[in-house]
Amino acid sequence: MADKGFQIASRLRTLSTELRSLERDLKSDAVVDAAALQEFRHSLDDIRMAAWTASELQNAQPARKELLGKFLAAERIRRFAQMIRDLSLDLEHQDVTWESGGIQTLFDSVSVLQARLDRLIRDHRSAFRNLKDEQG
Repeated sequence: MADKGFQIASRLRTLSTELRSLERDLKSDAVVDAAALQEFRHSLDDIRMAAWTASELQNAQPARKELLGKFLAAERIRRFAQMIRDLSLDLEHQDVTWESGGIQTLFDSVSVLQARLDRLIRDHRSAFRNLKDEQG
């Protein structure tokens, strides 16, 4: 396990150096493929969130881990809601089409999510009605 930790630490240092170099190149106003830049931005955002999460979990006191987990879930919901709004605009402007790829997978994933959210909302409403009935 310690060896794996050392490997990750080494990779983090190497990537940090590479990212600093890339930052200088991007600031030089060099012509960059827009799609590659967009993909990089999304990947960077994902890894930034994963690194932040790992750091916070590592530093959290045991009593705070549950609270932190709830906060991280809320942050994922916020980010996902923004992505949905952006994707909806892309669909409206026809920037995303069937040819964009992954549409069926996205649809299937959203369907599973919608079913789970529907169940969560029904359970919440039921519990709320029961609480209201108990209170009179």
